[in-house]
Amino acid sequence: MDPRVVAASEEEVVVRWQQRAVSSTGERFDAPVLGLYRMRDRKLVRAEMFYFDAAAVNTFLTRAKQVE
Repeated sequence: MDPRVVAASEEEVVVRWQQRAVSSTGERFDAPVLGLYRMRDRKLVRAEMFYFDAAAVNTFLTRAKQVE
C-alpha cells in the first residue's frame, strides 16, 4: 500500500496510501487514499479513510460484489 506520512502531531497522523485491489474476475483497482488517525495515549482511537475518487471505489466494489 506504500504508506507515506503526510503530517503528524501528538494527537493525529495523516497518511497517504496507494490502495490496490483485484476482484475475483481479475479487474484491478489502484487509487490514492488519505487516512486520518487520531491517537490518545499512544493508542489508536479513531481511523478515517478519505478517497480521492469515491465513485470509482464504489463502482469497483459494486462490480466485484455482483460476481460473487
